[in-house]
Amino acid sequence: MNVFYVFLGGGIGSLLRFGITQLVLQFPKSVFPVATLVSNLLASALLGVFLVLLMKVKPANAESFQAFWIIGICGGFSTFSTFAKENLELMEGGQWLIAVLNILISISFCIGMVYLGRKLV
Repeated sequence: MNVFYVFLGGGIGSLLRFGITQLVLQFPKSVFPVATLVSNLLASALLGVFLVLLMKVKPANAESFQAFWIIGICGGFSTFSTFAKENLELMEGGQWLIAVLNILISISFCIGMVYLGRKLV
């Protein structure tokens, strides 16, 4: 049954990521990969919240909770493979400063968002 929860959560997480991308496309085009950064930040914050809920609330079926919310939703919503591809493309295009900024901002802020998500609960 947990395979189904991962499948369902992953689909929802992917739809969330698609929605963020569509929303960002409404704004002026930027070289900086804004949609990926926003998706990763939100997924990181959600991960922090879900981890605390898992520890504090101790849902009756913790394994299914983890499969749906943590592996499915957060896994489908975050975009590390896209993050890697976009940074490689920035580097290959000679935009090293933007690539380095994206790497530093994404990693440090996503860690911060997991921390913040944990503190919100």
